[in-house]
Amino acid sequence: MNIKNTVKENIAYSKELLEAGIEGANTARREVLTAEDTADLVTAAAQESWQPATIGLFAGAICGVLADDRRPVRGAVAGGIFGALIGFASGFVWKTRPLTSAMARKAGRRINEVRDGHWLSKHPINYG
Repeated sequence: MNIKNTVKENIAYSKELLEAGIEGANTARREVLTAEDTADLVTAAAQESWQPATIGLFAGAICGVLADDRRPVRGAVAGGIFGALIGFASGFVWKTRPLTSAMARKAGRRINEVRDGHWLSKHPINYG
């Protein structure tokens, strides 16, 4: 077997793994978001993430003022924006962890199924 065929096989296998992971994550996303108790999970997470964003805004503004000696207003604005973004993102990620964990679990299962199938095609089991 030459290098060209090996590279082609590896690219095809990688593509198959990637597609399996995406398919698993999408399946889990649909399942979680259509479940009755988690249907408004993303909306609620976005609405509840403003408190961490506000804390991040104030913390970032304070750090920006302390870090920029020449122009404290510029530091406060930049630090506040950065802190608010970090605070909102962390709050949103924390609130949507049931969704992301389900997506990761399902993607991992699908990838393992593809890996097992690939291994069995390379190493057939003879029972006779």
